[in-house]
Amino acid sequence: MDILSVENIRKSFRNNFSFGKYEVLHDVSFFAGEGEILGFLGPNGAGKTTIIKIIMGLIKPDSGSVRILGGPVSDRETKRVIGFLPENPFFYPHLTLGEFLIFCAKMSGMKGKSLGSRIESVIEQVGLAGQKEKRLSGFSKGMTQRAGLAQAVLHDPDLLILDEPFSGLDPLGRKIIRDFLLELKARGKTIFFSSHILSDMEALCDSAYIIREGVIVRHVGLDEVFKMGEGKVEITARGYPLGLDGEIGKFINSEERLGGETFIVVNRQEYVRSVIQHLLNNGADILKVVGVKSTLEEIFVNEIGLQVTESKNGFMGKKKVAERKEKIWQG
Repeated sequence: MDILSVENIRKSFRNNFSFGKYEVLHDVSFFAGEGEILGFLGPNGAGKTTIIKIIMGLIKPDSGSVRILGGPVSDRETKRVIGFLPENPFFYPHLTLGEFLIFCAKMSGMKGKSLGSRIESVIEQVGLAGQKEKRLSGFSKGMTQRAGLAQAVLHDPDLLILDEPFSGLDPLGRKIIRDFLLELKARGKTIFFSSHILSDMEALCDSAYIIREGVIVRHVGLDEVFKMGEGKVEITARGYPLGLDGEIGKFINSEERLGGETFIVVNRQEYVRSVIQHLLNNGADILKVVGVKSTLEEIFVNEIGLQVTESKNGFMGKKKVAERKEKIWQG
């Protein structure tokens, strides 16, 4: 049985400047099983936070259904198995961290002698050891984010819904939270989260859904990310200018030059020997030969229809892919 099942969700909002409505989610479906970490990717305005609000029962869809452990999200018992961290959490600033977690625990129906030890354990797991008596008003953005995660896991939920959980965290904080989420996964917890930090998503997720303009455009298994680059090889050479042409040129995916070194990506491993021999015959020195793997970022950029171009100010620019958009809306 799927822990989280989202099927055929459609959602419209009324336009403030007319009597009409505009649809922001178009037949969105995805599923997450026990012990799975599922990522949700999309540009700003793609519908990520809207779908999270629907999963949490904060707003209702026009059509479609959300089921958690087989039950409707509107059911009170269903809500007990969910832990939630919104994108911009706000807590009572006059409370200490310990007082805040006691408040959250009572809101979740937790009580008993073990509550104190549970709070201490969660505080340590999210990297806030020694901060129990500190008021939340003195917390940084990253510390507030960790406090939000602490309240989300305090009642030991089966499903975690996290909206941008790494926002505001420094590299050490991100590592602490990544390790904690992987520990929860090992205990059979299901985690659904959105994030703009794709390196963290690659490190954590079993799979990821990419949403654009309210449409799911791709479901990527993270094993697929690594398989996509199989066969490509990057050769680093010195003493050879750009411009592999002729028969050798058809083996080349891309060439770049930095300083005195040329970086050549070969389409397939079977062509590597021929390219290296050509370089050696023309007086080049071979410095390095490594395999190339696609990243989740490359897949994401391709799927949302952005063409990254190099300029004097770095990588910038957006270009809608009309054919891709038309295919999505017609499909």
